[in-house]
Amino acid sequence: MIGIRRYIPIQLIIWIIVCLIMGAISRPIIQATASEEQLTRNVLLSAIPFILYFVTIVLFFIALIVITANLLNHKIPANVYGPIEKSIIAGILIGIVGMFQPWWFPGFRLGFFLLLISTLAFILWSHVTPKGRHHEEQTGSVSISEFERQEAS
Repeated sequence: MIGIRRYIPIQLIIWIIVCLIMGAISRPIIQATASEEQLTRNVLLSAIPFILYFVTIVLFFIALIVITANLLNHKIPANVYGPIEKSIIAGILIGIVGMFQPWWFPGFRLGFFLLLISTLAFILWSHVTPKGRHHEEQTGSVSISEFERQEAS
C-alpha cells in the first residue's frame, strides 16, 4: 500500500512569519521617521502595520484550510460529514437571527460571533472531502454538434 504524503505549506508559513515580523517592525520605524503631521495627512502610512497584520491573518487561515483538508480528506464518513455541515449552516442561520432581532441587545453580540465562527467553520469544512466522494472530472466546452453526435450513437 502506498503511503499518502502530507502536504505542509512551508512557503506559506514562511510568508506568515515574514508578514508578522514586518508588521511588528513597521510601526516603530514609521513612528520614528514620520512626523505627526505626516501621519495624520497620510493615512495609508499609518495603516501599513494593520495591512500587514491583516494579510498575516488571511494567510494563516489559508494555511489552516490546506492543513485541515490534507489531514481530513477522505477520512470523514459521509454520515458524520453531513450532520456537521448542517449544524454549521444552522449556526449561520441562528447567528443571522441573533443579529437582526431587536429585543435583546446581547443577542446581537452573540449572533455576530456565532455568525463569524460558523462562516469561518463553513469555509474550512467545505474544503474537506468526505470518504467515498471523489471529485468529478471537469468537462470542457461541448458544442451542440458533438452533443447531438453523442446522443445519436
